[in-house]
This record gives sequence, structure tokens and C-alpha cells, in this order.
Amino acid sequence: MNGRKPKIVIIDDNDGDVFLLREALRREGLDCEIVLANNGADGISILCDADAFENRPDCILLDVNLPKVSGNQVLERVRGNPVLARIPVLVLGKPQTFESLENDNQTFFFPKSSNLREFLAVGAKVRSLLEKTSAAGF
Repeated sequence: MNGRKPKIVIIDDNDGDVFLLREALRREGLDCEIVLANNGADGISILCDADAFENRPDCILLDVNLPKVSGNQVLERVRGNPVLARIPVLVLGKPQTFESLENDNQTFFFPKSSNLREFLAVGAKVRSLLEKTSAAGF
């Protein structure tokens, strides 16, 4: 990743889940720059601003249920943007919510479990996505 910290955008309106996501990354030993949006509209604004190319993230963690703009709408905007289209997105929720994107090989699903150990496994999934992205040269 060119000697810089990987950048992860977290789009989630639940403070407890955001805390656990940060903890999962920390436990996995990932030293990342984290950019946070607490609703879909802010997520789109962060991802699609004028400096989107220079500031594009290495991975996006996207909650399904968001206020203002749904997670599905955010994902559609990301996949429709040539700068962001190849960025891996880890959708936190149920895959059937995004049936229209079944063939998208850069979108991955991770259930938000009420079991702490299962939830914290998201850190390993993010590490795997970052390693694949780095190896592919994105």
C-alpha cells in the first residue's frame, strides 16, 4: 500500500458497532486510517467528493440499515463510480438485501452477530480484503 496506512471508511450509525469494528481492527493488528460516516448521505459525500481519487479508501465497511440514504443506495453509488468501483466493500448485514449485486466480486457480506467473538472476526475479514487489494495493486 505504498508505505502508507490503509484507509478504511466505516459507514455505520450505531456507536456500539463502530466501537466494535475499531476494536476488531485493533485486535487484528491493523494500523489503519479510519474515516467515519454515521449515515448514508455523509458516506456518499465522503466517498464521492471532489478529491475522491486522491482520497479513495482501501476498503469500505458499510452497514445495511442507515438513516438518510440506505446502504443499498450507497453501494449502488460506489459501484457506479469508476474511481470506487474496484474498492472492496464489506456489507454488514444480510446478503439478500443486495440481490441486484449478486455477481459483484468486490462486495462481501458479514453478518452483524450478537455474539462478540463472531462480530470481532470482522477484523480478519478486513485484513484479508486489504491483503488481496494490495496484492492486486489497486
